Amino acid sequence: MVEIVYGGLLGILAALAFNRIAIFQIKRRTDENAKIEAVGNTAVIVAWVILSGTLFAAAFAIFKNTAARLEAIAYISIAISIGIVDLDIKKIPNSSVLALLIIRTVSIIYAIVTGVPVKETLIPSLIGLAAGFILYQLPMLIGIPIGTGDVKYSAAIGYCLGAFGYLQASLIMAAGLIVYLIYLVVTKKGSLKTAVPMGPYLSLGVMATVLYPVFGELSDKIFSQLF
Repeated sequence: MVEIVYGGLLGILAALAFNRIAIFQIKRRTDENAKIEAVGNTAVIVAWVILSGTLFAAAFAIFKNTAARLEAIAYISIAISIGIVDLDIKKIPNSSVLALLIIRTVSIIYAIVTGVPVKETLIPSLIGLAAGFILYQLPMLIGIPIGTGDVKYSAAIGYCLGAFGYLQASLIMAAGLIVYLIYLVVTKKGSLKTAVPMGPYLSLGVMATVLYPVFGELSDKIFSQLF
């Protein structure tokens, strides 16, 4: 119980820190005060603190290994930040995507050094990276524009979560996106052709998959048999 409380408190601190990082990233890409102030207002900060604190507490309850906890909360923090920045200015910061890649690479190296087989760490991540990149290229082949930031974020998610984790995150993203599009149509605030930032929905998939990887055991069995 104490560790869960620690996790929640750490989540609050992370929310405050990443809020400042997000504002810095937004300032680098726009001079619109309204965009900057939107992320720095009290309501957004309070919601961010509650979300981050809750998810961190959940991560500390689920993961008992320190390395797994650190990796999980890092993904959660970056995912929340990317979702909010993309929602605000319709751009996904390259620095956040790079941070995801670095964190996963460090995790892979640590796992291999501590004796975890390569087939359980590096191979699933590389397959996920390829899947995340290729699948987001397909819509452009039929004339559906996809932002380069979305493609990079998708590939990074595949790398961090592995092939099956990426599949789960994508399904959750699609479900969230469909619900929002239905809302736009029903309320007549948009249509199925309305441009929607993908970052928040991809981030939703990341957070859910990190905390509850439905295909985790299936992934381990398949890769252990194939390699």
